[in-house]
Amino acid sequence: MTISRALPLILISTAAVLLAAACGTDGVADAGPGSGGDTSPPITRTDQIFTPESFTQAGWKKSKQYDTETVPRSTEIWYGFYNQKNVEIRFYTNHEDALEFGISSAEDSIEGAVKRSKGGRLLDFSGGSFTAYADYVVTGNAVLLCELDRTPCELLVERLE
Repeated sequence: MTISRALPLILISTAAVLLAAACGTDGVADAGPGSGGDTSPPITRTDQIFTPESFTQAGWKKSKQYDTETVPRSTEIWYGFYNQKNVEIRFYTNHEDALEFGISSAEDSIEGAVKRSKGGRLLDFSGGSFTAYADYVVTGNAVLLCELDRTPCELLVERLE
């Protein structure tokens, strides 16, 4: 085959590969929880024990306490706000329980929020019946569920004494 006859095949093949690459992805990996494609939650202050007051002193606005019955091994669950974003904090006896039981519970909550979303957008129903959490952070004995992304939770954790 001569170069002149092979050139159209090369051009068509190259165009097909480029088209498939452009259509095959939207440029965002299916990373699950996490910002920027990072699938692992930040885990900090592994040797510290926090209380709801630890977070209120850092600027979190405590609003409503939830029953712990449906969240295994949690000792307290509080809903509140930080930087005008919903932040739910689940407390455990220690860091090991937060890791072992808190992460799976947080991931279940996020998965449930995605299932209840509409058109790819997370919903926030007022009245406290449903809040869409998209990410979480583990710090010490606490798991923070974060609205939209983990940034407000990370900022809150930075302010803890």
